[in-house]
Amino acid sequence: MGEPATPIRRRIELTIAEARLRFQQLVRVTGLTGQVTVVVDNGRPIAAIVPVTDLPEFSPPPPPPPPAPPPSAPARPPAAARPVAPVHAPPGNDGWLRRVEKVREDVRRQHAGRIRELTRALDEAWAALDTARPAGTDRVVDALRAAHADLRPPR
Repeated sequence: MGEPATPIRRRIELTIAEARLRFQQLVRVTGLTGQVTVVVDNGRPIAAIVPVTDLPEFSPPPPPPPPAPPPSAPARPPAAARPVAPVHAPPGNDGWLRRVEKVREDVRRQHAGRIRELTRALDEAWAALDTARPAGTDRVVDALRAAHADLRPPR
């Protein structure tokens, strides 16, 4: 038998500026792959981002204790018996709610126009395709017709 394969650990060198820009990415990659990143200043190594398991004083933390069972909750009355409170925004938020609703309506209107444009363009493309390749003359186009039946208007 041979020895078990060990993962290839990469070692890269980055300038301080590059490491600063990519710090979050470098830390995550180090945690996942064990990559070592050496930070250099004027070509001289000054720091390294290494997996914590490579530190001599590191010992993994003990596993957390199992969660305690939740305390038994008092029985709640059925939903029909509970009073339903009306939903109101906190005072002073009416202006924000109106603004949010206005933005939502504007977005709906904007997308409705785009959907109409795309539907019209799709209908024109299918009309040209139906003229060039009538139904039953080309298996590939017939397969497309079947796959896009839900997008095409009924005939």
